[in-house]
Amino acid sequence: MVPASGSVSPAINRLTAPISRAATHEGDRQLRRTCVRFGDEFREIRLRAGVSQAAVARAIGVGRSVVCRLEQGDPDVSPRIRARAAAVLGAEVRISIYPGSQPLIHDAVHAMLVEAILASSHPDWHATVEAPVPGTGRRSSDIRLDRNGDIDLIEVESRVRAFASIIRECAEKRAAVATAVGAGRRVHVVLALPSTRHHRAQVAGHPRIVATAFPASHGDLERALSDPASTWPGDGILWVAPKREP
Repeated sequence: MVPASGSVSPAINRLTAPISRAATHEGDRQLRRTCVRFGDEFREIRLRAGVSQAAVARAIGVGRSVVCRLEQGDPDVSPRIRARAAAVLGAEVRISIYPGSQPLIHDAVHAMLVEAILASSHPDWHATVEAPVPGTGRRSSDIRLDRNGDIDLIEVESRVRAFASIIRECAEKRAAVATAVGAGRRVHVVLALPSTRHHRAQVAGHPRIVATAFPASHGDLERALSDPASTWPGDGILWVAPKREP
């Protein structure tokens, strides 16, 4: 059984460095876009009210240039100044967050499971964490392993609730990658789960679905991960031992 590590190693930190860069880029882009929209809407409300930038600035105790920067979409204008300026105009500021595409990172347990799988994989495998999946949206596979003609997409789930939807997602990702790489490459999907009573019960409750979607055994998958001479057995479920506290 694949062991779980107690901490995240420098290796996984290097592999996940692109995630940090992507989060920084996307987060900053969203902030700039939001501030530009805020500035446009603020200016429209101010003009409709017949209030000058200078009057708003005097009311909240800042220079006119601050209000000007706010309307130009400057992200460095603080949320406090924005809220005060809006209050002067009788407007209301709301900070909201909306679900979008797939998250770039998951919980701490998820990271330890990823680390355990990477640690148990033979160096002959070329591993990519959060490997992009071709197609629309920002989809990715938790781990992609490449070796010779095999591509193995490993989806790591720390807590399964909708088993059928996970199977469908795995199939969609495999189809997208297979279409992108073309003939000559074998694309497989592996569902990696913590070896807990909950997940064992989930799998046991769907025997026919599991036998069809994930026919390869855990033992065969484990051998293929660690032994470069082993042939990849196909799609399957890999049980990962959760970390046990001392």
